Amino acid sequence: MKSGSFNPAAERSGNFEDEDVSYLMEIYSCLDEPDGLSGLACLRKSLSLQDQLLINKKAGNWAEVLTFCEQALQMEPDSVQSHSDVLNCLLNMCHLQAMVTHVDGLISRVPQYKKTWSMQGVQAAWRLGKWDMMDEYLSGADEEGLLCSGSESNASFDMDVAKILQAMMKKDQFSVAEKIALSKQALIAPLAAAGMDSYVRAYPFVVKLHLLRELEDFHTSLGDNSFLEKTFHLGDLEFTKLMNNWESRLRFTQPSLWAREPLLAFRRLVFGASGLGAQVGNCWLQYAKLCRLAGHYETANRAILEAQASGAPNVHMEKAKLQWSTRRSDGAIAELQQALLQMPEKVVGPAARSSITSLSLVPLNPQPSLCDTQASKENQDIAKTLLLYTRWIHYTGQKQKEDVITLYSRVRELQPKWDKGFFYLAKYCDEVLVDARKRQEDNSELGPRPVPLASAVVSPSTTEKRWWYSVPDVLLFYAKGLHKGHKNLFQALPRLLTLWFDFGSGYQRCGSSSNEDLKKVHEKVMSIMRGCLKDLPTYQWLTVLPQLVSRVCHQNEEIVKLVKRIITSVLRQYPQQALWIMAAVSKSTVPSRREAAAAIIQEAKKGFSQGNNGSNLFVQFASLIDHLIKLCFHPGQPKARTINISTEFSSLKRMMPLGIIMPIQQSLTVSLPTYNTSLSDSLTSDIFSASDLPTISGISDEAEILSSLQRPKKVVLLGSDGIERPFLCKPKDDLRKDARMMEFNAMINRLLSKYPESRRRKLYIRTFAVIPLTEDCGMVEWVPHTRGLRHILQDLYITCGKFDRQKTNPQIKRLYDQCQGKMPEDEMLKNKILPMFPPIFHKWFLTTFSEPAAWFRARIAYAHTTAVWSMVGHIVGLGDRHGENILFDSTTGDCVHVDFSCLFDKGLQLEKPELVPFRLTQNMIDGLGITGCEGIILWVCEITLSVLRTHRETLMSVLETFIHGPLVEWTKSHKSSGVEVQNPHAQRAISNIESRLQGVVVGVGAAPSLPLAVEGQARRLIAEAVSHKNLGKMYIRWMPWF
Repeated sequence: MKSGSFNPAAERSGNFEDEDVSYLMEIYSCLDEPDGLSGLACLRKSLSLQDQLLINKKAGNWAEVLTFCEQALQMEPDSVQSHSDVLNCLLNMCHLQAMVTHVDGLISRVPQYKKTWSMQGVQAAWRLGKWDMMDEYLSGADEEGLLCSGSESNASFDMDVAKILQAMMKKDQFSVAEKIALSKQALIAPLAAAGMDSYVRAYPFVVKLHLLRELEDFHTSLGDNSFLEKTFHLGDLEFTKLMNNWESRLRFTQPSLWAREPLLAFRRLVFGASGLGAQVGNCWLQYAKLCRLAGHYETANRAILEAQASGAPNVHMEKAKLQWSTRRSDGAIAELQQALLQMPEKVVGPAARSSITSLSLVPLNPQPSLCDTQASKENQDIAKTLLLYTRWIHYTGQKQKEDVITLYSRVRELQPKWDKGFFYLAKYCDEVLVDARKRQEDNSELGPRPVPLASAVVSPSTTEKRWWYSVPDVLLFYAKGLHKGHKNLFQALPRLLTLWFDFGSGYQRCGSSSNEDLKKVHEKVMSIMRGCLKDLPTYQWLTVLPQLVSRVCHQNEEIVKLVKRIITSVLRQYPQQALWIMAAVSKSTVPSRREAAAAIIQEAKKGFSQGNNGSNLFVQFASLIDHLIKLCFHPGQPKARTINISTEFSSLKRMMPLGIIMPIQQSLTVSLPTYNTSLSDSLTSDIFSASDLPTISGISDEAEILSSLQRPKKVVLLGSDGIERPFLCKPKDDLRKDARMMEFNAMINRLLSKYPESRRRKLYIRTFAVIPLTEDCGMVEWVPHTRGLRHILQDLYITCGKFDRQKTNPQIKRLYDQCQGKMPEDEMLKNKILPMFPPIFHKWFLTTFSEPAAWFRARIAYAHTTAVWSMVGHIVGLGDRHGENILFDSTTGDCVHVDFSCLFDKGLQLEKPELVPFRLTQNMIDGLGITGCEGIILWVCEITLSVLRTHRETLMSVLETFIHGPLVEWTKSHKSSGVEVQNPHAQRAISNIESRLQGVVVGVGAAPSLPLAVEGQARRLIAEAVSHKNLGKMYIRWMPWF
C-alpha cells in the first residue's frame, strides 16, 4: 500500500490495493465502526459480495444482508456460514417462525452441524415461548458436533437464558439460582476486559447482566410455582411494583434496538403466560418504535401486526408514524382520521369532528361510540392522536385555516395542562401571520417595501384583515405554552420576543396613529407581555437575557419600560449570572445603552438591603469589570511577554477574594429543571449544573501577553474550589457575536442529543464561555489542552526539515508573486506549493495518543467534531477559518473553533473572498485516516445536515433574533448610534441561511442550484472545500497548503 489517504486536496491522493482494503475492512468490522467501514469500501475499484455483506451487517441493514445471503447461497448452496447468516438475519428481523422452520430444515439437510443450528434455534424458541421446541434444541445444542464460527457469542448467552427458563418450568429452584450465578460469572471476565477500554465496549455485557437481574426478580416472584402455573394480575400489588421497577429500569438503557430487544422479548413471555394481552402488545409497540427509529421499517410493520393481534391500545399512533416515516403521508393521516372517527364524539368534540370529516381520506363509516367513562386516560390518548393528526394536516396544508385552528383548540380543551397544544397552535397562527404579512406587503401599492402598520391597504378582491390583528393571539398562545412547560422554551420565547419587538417598531413608525384598531391591538399586546412578566418563571427570562439586553434602546418607550422591568426581575433572582451577561451594555460606549443599563442595575439593587451580600455584589462587580477592561487594553512593555498584576493592577489584586462567580460555562448555562405539573420558581431552586458554583478567590501574579496583533492577555483566576482557570482578555475585538454564536451552538447540541443517529455517535460542538465587557473588548474562557492547527503543523514540518520559521513563508510569497498572472492559481498550488508540504497531520495523532485505543478514539472524535463544525459553520456563513482559529484538544482529539467575527457570509465580501464553505485542506483530511473525506466525516456531515434541516424552523427562529438584533453590526457607520437601525444586509443573510437549510448550495462561488438531498448537499460541499480551484484562490495568509 502506498502511504497516504484518500485525499483530493493534496498534491496526489493515496493508492490502494484491493487485498489491503479487505484486510483493513476486517479490522474495522471488529472495531465496530460502520462509518469507517463504508469509507473503506469507497477505496475499492468494485465491491465484492463479501464486502457488501460485511458493510450492511455492521450497519444493521438486515433486509439487505438477507438479499446478499440469498445471492451467496445461489453461488455456494452448502455454505454453512451463509446459512448461519440467514438465521441471524431472520432473528434480527423478528421473523421468528420462519427462523424455526429454517432451523428444522437445516438440521435434517446438514445434520453434521446440528449443534450450530440448535444453538441458533434456541434464540427463536425462547422468544416465541415454544417450550417443547426449546427443550429439543437445547438437547441438540448439548450434543457433540461441528460449530460454525461467529455463531457462538450471542447464541451462547441465549442458551443460558433458555436453560434458566427451562429450570423455572421444572420448578428447580436450586438449578435456577446456580445457572444465573454461572451465567453472571461467565460475563465478569469479558466485562472487566472491555471496561478497561471504554464503557461503550463494556455495555453489551451490562445489558446481559440487566436481563439476568430481571430473570432473578421474576424467579423470586414465582416462589415455588412453575413459570406456567402462576398467573399474575394487574391488581396484584407485588406484580405492579415489579412492572413499575422494570419500566423505570428500561428507561435507563440505551434506546437502541440491540439493547432493548432481549428485555422486551422476555417481558412478552412473562405477560403472555398470565394472559395480559395489552401488556404483550405494549412490548411489541415499544419494539416497533425502536425499529422505526432505526430505519428497519419492515420489522416495525411486523411488530405492529403482532401488537394489533395482542389487543394493544393506540396501535394506530405507531402505525401512522411508521407510514409517515416511509413518506406515505396520506396513509398516515387516513390512519389517524379513522381512529378519531371511532372515538367517542363527546370527547373528540362536535366542532373538531366536523373539521375532521371535511377531509375525507377514508370512507366516513364511524364505528359505534365507545363507552366514554374512563375519562382522563382516554382523553389523553385522544388528545395525542388529535394533536399528531392536526400537526400533519398543518404540515401538508390539507385543510382550511379555520379547521386547523378548531382542531388545535380542541387539543387545548382536552389537555389544558399540556404546553405542546398551545405551542403548536401558536406556531400555526405565527405561520399564518407571517404569510399574511408578506402577501399584504407584496400586494401593496408600495411594492415589497414594509407598509406602515396603520395602513388600511388591503387587496380589493379580499376582505382579509391586516396581519397585525393576529399578533395578540400568537403571543398569547406562545405565552400560555411557556407557562405550562419549558420543552419548547428555546424556540418559543425568542420568537415571542422577536414578534413583540417587531410589532412595537412598526407601531412606533406610525407615530400617533389615528387607527383606533391598531391602538387597541397595541394595548392588548402590552397587556399580554405584562402578564408574561408576572406569570413566567424568571429562569425562562434568563435564557433570553442577551436578547432582552440588546433591545434596551428600542424605539417604543412602553416596550423599553417593560424590558427594563423584566431584566430587573432577572437581576434580582440571578444577580451572579445576569451581571456577567449585562457587563457589555453596562460599560457600553453608546451613552443611551449605558444609561439604560445603569438604571436597571440601580433598580435591581433596591431589592437587596444595604450592606448585605447581594448589595455588595453589585459594587464589587462594577469595580471588577473596570479593572478587567483596563487589563484588556493594557499595552504592556513593547517587547514584554508578561504583565505583573501585583504591580500594574495592585488594586485588583487587593480586591480578592470576591463573592462573584467564575465566568465559566457551567456557571452561566441554564440547566432546565424537570417538572410534572405547573411550573413556578419554587421548582427551580437549582437551574445550574453545579450546585455550588465556584467564585473568584484570587488572581495569578503574572498575565501572559500573546504574540498576535492585538496582544491579548492570558490571565489565570483562582476559584473557591481550588482550581485555577485561565481566561483570554481580548482588546479591540467585538465579542458579542461570539457570545451569541455560543448560544446558537448550545441549541445545536440540544438538537443533536435528541436525534438517534447523532446521539449514538455522541456528536456535539465544543462550547466555552464568552463574556463581552464592552463593544470592543471581552473575556473568553480558555479551552484547556488546545493548540492551533498552524502551530501544530509548523512544528511537525520543522521536525522533518520541511519548514523554516525565517525562510519558508517569504519563499512562498515569492512563488505567489512570480506565478501571478502566469499560471492558473490551482496549478500553482498543486504543482509549486503542495509538493513542498506533503500531508503530515496524522503524525500528531501518533505522537499525542501513543496508546492504540486512545489514538483510535481521538481520531474518531476529531472526525466527528470537524464534520459537525463544518456543517454548522457553512449554514451560518462562518468565515476566516485560518489555522489559528481552529484548535485541537490534545486529551480528546476534539476540533474546537474560535473567533466568530466573520459570520453571515462576511468572508465572501473580503477583498480576497473566502470561496471554500469550510476548511478541509490536505492536512485536515490527512488526520481523518486512510478513508480521508469518505467514510466517517461524510456520514457525520450527512447526519448533522439532516438534523439541521429537520429543525430548520427552530434554528431560524433563534438566528433571526440576533440577525435582527442591533448588536450584530452590519456597517461601521451605525456603530455609535443609540437608536436601533434596520440592518441593511440582514435579509440577505437570512435568505442565504434558509436556502442552505433547504439544500441549496449558496455562497461558495457556486451557481444557484436546485435544492439537493442531504447526501448530495454533503458531497457537493466537501467537493467545493477540497477543490484546488477554490483553494488556489484563497488569501495567502489563510495557508491553503496547510
